[in-house]
Amino acid sequence: DDIIEIVSASGLRGRGGAGFPTGAKWRSIVDAAIDSPTYLVCNAAEGEPATFKDRTLLARNPFGVIEGMLIAMHAVGVERAYVGIKQRFDELQRMLDARDAFVEAGWPRAADIRIVGGPDEYLFGEESAMLEVIEGKLPLPRILPPYQTGLFATMRQLNPTVVNNVETLSHVTQILREGADWFRQMGTTEAPGTMVFTVLGDVARPGVYELPLGTSIRRLVVDLAGARDIQAIYAGTSNS
Repeated sequence: DDIIEIVSASGLRGRGGAGFPTGAKWRSIVDAAIDSPTYLVCNAAEGEPATFKDRTLLARNPFGVIEGMLIAMHAVGVERAYVGIKQRFDELQRMLDARDAFVEAGWPRAADIRIVGGPDEYLFGEESAMLEVIEGKLPLPRILPPYQTGLFATMRQLNPTVVNNVETLSHVTQILREGADWFRQMGTTEAPGTMVFTVLGDVARPGVYELPLGTSIRRLVVDLAGARDIQAIYAGTSNS
């Protein structure tokens, strides 16, 4: 309860596109569980075109992601956790190595994290389709969302499942270390903290940028990435 309160007080929103408050998502899973097991899934599929900000986080600091998962596992009380990542990503091995390092170091519950390689299809990144792949099925979306019908659900046990993406769980690690007030020093009142952006195309400095939420697209694309004579901008988000 204390951990969920800290995450809620920080104002952290999901960094996968929908921007749903992370603390509220965790609390809803706890409240929905009743006598049913719960699960956690880290969405690392990153299927949007020309987007690799989550892969950058996995390559540079997979330990921050694993620790964020362990925090979420403890807070929500999940039975097991999974990382859904495309089989072709080099970062899959980075996550396996990081998980094994946590197990070897004796971190509680680290051995309950499974790394699942999935197909290259775009739909794999949709959260309910990712659950299907983890269960050994095709990457096809479900009718009901994971918090209503989760992993390995049956008619008697719905197994509500929380799905967070890589960047969201990375922020959780920092929030638990530095505190909710520290996180709120950046960004806006409604959307605190920073966010990681991929910029590609006809720019002088393509790459991955971390900026406070509320930063204008002009600041990102023109001032930092060095775009000139802009004709059009395609803005997209990672899944879940």
